[in-house]
Amino acid sequence: MTVRSPHRDALRILFILKAGGSPVEPPTADIALIFKGEARLQAFDFWMRNPDYLAAELLDLFAETKDKSYYEEAEAILDDDEPDLRRVPMVRYFFGAYERLDDALSLLRSRDLVRITGTKGANNKVLETDFVLTKTGHDACSMAVTQEPILQWYADRAQLVAKVAGSMGGTALKQKQYQRASYAETRLGGVIPAITDDVRRRIDQLQAE
Repeated sequence: MTVRSPHRDALRILFILKAGGSPVEPPTADIALIFKGEARLQAFDFWMRNPDYLAAELLDLFAETKDKSYYEEAEAILDDDEPDLRRVPMVRYFFGAYERLDDALSLLRSRDLVRITGTKGANNKVLETDFVLTKTGHDACSMAVTQEPILQWYADRAQLVAKVAGSMGGTALKQKQYQRASYAETRLGGVIPAITDDVRRRIDQLQAE
């Protein structure tokens, strides 16, 4: 299990915003990408922090598409013991896995790597929180991997999560995650349990076919 720290969380979030962000229209000189929605960010973060749940999604995609690369990615996650070594538990709240990211985002904002914006409706109520990745933040991802190649895992994993998420918004992603019984049946305020054994059994069954 990975030890938590605001700096580690900030690094993970930075790579998520890069992998899941979209170009800004119209383009501006100091902004690279925009990541739409806090619920979507939390959904991405859940798969980053719970590799066995990501592996389960990859196996589902393999079953749907017969694209062997999905199976190979899932198998590699378990073979590398990621559910034990990389797992960062999350708690289930009313709308699924959630954790306040204030400390991590404060670190990113203080260095102008990320800016927070959004859409407001009637009575100035926030309808959607969006995260802007600045050019400085975008470049920081590349610089981090160059200086510390071990951080390539964050870049690769965020890209894989973005591939699994596709174009789905936060609500759709949360609904997808709720399809896992272990996730949906976790009591409110409880830590969402690992499903490593279930995923391993699925892989073993596929290998036996």
